[in-house]
Amino acid sequence: MPPSLATFLVALGVYWLFRQDMKARKGVSSAIWIPFAWACVIGTKPISIWLGMGAADSIDGYQDSLIDKLLFFVLIIWGWIVLSKRRVHWGVVFRENKWLMIYFVYLAASVLWAEDPFVAFKRWFKDFGNIIMVLVLLTEEEPMEAIKALLARCAYLLIPLSVLVVKYYPESSRRYDQWDNKVIFLGISTDKNMFGMTLFVCLVSLFWLFLEARQAKEQGRLVFFKYVGLMTVTVWLLTKARSSTAMTCGLVCCAILLAMKVPFIRNSMRRMGGYIAVAAVVAVLLQAFGLWEVLLAEFAKMVGRDPTFHGRTNIWQALLKEDMNPLIGEGYYSFWSMTRMKKLSEKYYYLINEAHNGYLESYLNTGLIGLGLLLTMLMTAANSIKKQVVEGVTYGALRLAFLVASIFYGVSEAVFNRLSFLWLLLLLSAMTYPRRQTAQTAAQPFKETEPEQPQGGAAQMPA
Repeated sequence: MPPSLATFLVALGVYWLFRQDMKARKGVSSAIWIPFAWACVIGTKPISIWLGMGAADSIDGYQDSLIDKLLFFVLIIWGWIVLSKRRVHWGVVFRENKWLMIYFVYLAASVLWAEDPFVAFKRWFKDFGNIIMVLVLLTEEEPMEAIKALLARCAYLLIPLSVLVVKYYPESSRRYDQWDNKVIFLGISTDKNMFGMTLFVCLVSLFWLFLEARQAKEQGRLVFFKYVGLMTVTVWLLTKARSSTAMTCGLVCCAILLAMKVPFIRNSMRRMGGYIAVAAVVAVLLQAFGLWEVLLAEFAKMVGRDPTFHGRTNIWQALLKEDMNPLIGEGYYSFWSMTRMKKLSEKYYYLINEAHNGYLESYLNTGLIGLGLLLTMLMTAANSIKKQVVEGVTYGALRLAFLVASIFYGVSEAVFNRLSFLWLLLLLSAMTYPRRQTAQTAAQPFKETEPEQPQGGAAQMPA
């Protein structure tokens, strides 16, 4: 089939899927297209690359062109205008998401001791754009439908587009692996890890939407083949991407979604805090007795990686020896100066520009204080999610799945404080915003409670 014909058919199919979704969603405003555009941009190649305007760069593969900067700025300002019209109370946002907001305030403060404060601030501003996008979703009249619309439409676009570029545009979706010279698939992203992450998010989203459709008794072959067909294609794309982390996390998240359907397992989540405490103690003991690296090596073998996680463990050891301020770090997103990258890359045939570990990356940039705030934010999110899971709220299971995935992803990828699909959904899972009670069923993610109007008439949404 000629690429032009394939492109036309894919466009037709995506249009049909979008029309079906738009007819099915009730109470979703046109503002949903703002976080949709944001998610598609951060989950794929930069817009300048799609338009053929990107240029090679020695640091991260592509230059951050003017059109990319302008697009992020427009989306953030557009989202801010929507929140202003909805009269979002930032005092309520801080109160309901205290530790997350303290974490972002500290990240903003760390800009002050960065090597280049202006560049660091621009990066922080874009990261804060994720918060804006999440609030646009949570302040919708029907946030459940808005979240479903976002996840569904991203999958409806990104999965067919991935198939199109992998099958018919190999020049933009493939390259040779620097490790073994085998062909690897970049798909709609700039590297295979990001491609795998986007596919993982789409797979889990489709599986959750499928379970939701079954619970709502949406019958018919069309619903079945729509979700199951797209999930099958996504699994095929994951095998092409050869992303062990994405495949493993995808299986774990789907297992979590199914497990939360079992009352006994769901009720056991009341003791989530105890499980986390035990896991933390075990991790400390493993590190103290030098067994942590042995365990990681065994886990790597289980998921198809080599014991060093493709050289990651050697990079981690080198980074921990770097001269830096252990308390406050080098400043937001500022550890990787060109001088440091060249020095750390001397023993390698490629330029190292990230720690390939989210927790280590946080430590390098924001020190022990930043890492501690990140972990506190994650634990606070777990506590909020526990309440929904125990009550049988279906969205709680999805929040738990993305939280667990982010924690595991952080071991091998720098997923925190990045413009990535998974970080956006982690923030969505972690944040809450009170809103006015609406006529939603108990199967929906925000159960009905007695409304409590904050000052100024801000809408209430139970945490």
